[in-house]
Amino acid sequence: MTETPYVREPGYALRYRDERFHSGSGAATDRRERAVLRSLLREAAPPPGPWLDVPSGAGRMSDELPGDTVQVDRDPAMVAACPGARPRLCASVHHLPFADGRFAGVLCHRLLQHIATPAERIDILRELRRVSVGVLVVSFFDACSLQHLRRRVRRWLGKNRSGRSSVSRRAFLAELRAAGWQPVRAVALRRFVGEQTLVLCRAGTS
Repeated sequence: MTETPYVREPGYALRYRDERFHSGSGAATDRRERAVLRSLLREAAPPPGPWLDVPSGAGRMSDELPGDTVQVDRDPAMVAACPGARPRLCASVHHLPFADGRFAGVLCHRLLQHIATPAERIDILRELRRVSVGVLVVSFFDACSLQHLRRRVRRWLGKNRSGRSSVSRRAFLAELRAAGWQPVRAVALRRFVGEQTLVLCRAGTS
């Protein structure tokens, strides 16, 4: 699959790192996301070993992961903006440059709402399953929410499309199983209001 290279205005990654989740609604979202992720990780009891954060963005959530973490993003500016000295590289989530079973766990956060088709989401989830022997925490946008309804109304009114895709919780859990994951628990940041939902999974049969 050929991916469109990320081309953004200069300074975007640093502004995203330093401003996007540090004030107003962004700060509130950050608190909710961290609280849900911590809760799922406590339940996960992953095996010891390194973790993969993909796409890592500017590394906002990497500190929450329980093992030594490798950060991967396809945007080189985001990779460069990650603080600290963790291993990091620029790569596609469709073709990760790691051996099978390399990681004890994977975080895949704020990606799949940008992926429009079930087939492509399943392909990504299979690649994450290939490199992990333990657990996955993954986010998606739940279609059963007021936020999704608002975006649909905007679309009907001819407003610009957001480029984000929502899917029912049942459908997304089925996609996870098709990719070799066993869903354990799904937690919404604000159930039936906001779309953002995180799912804890354990590695099943590929």
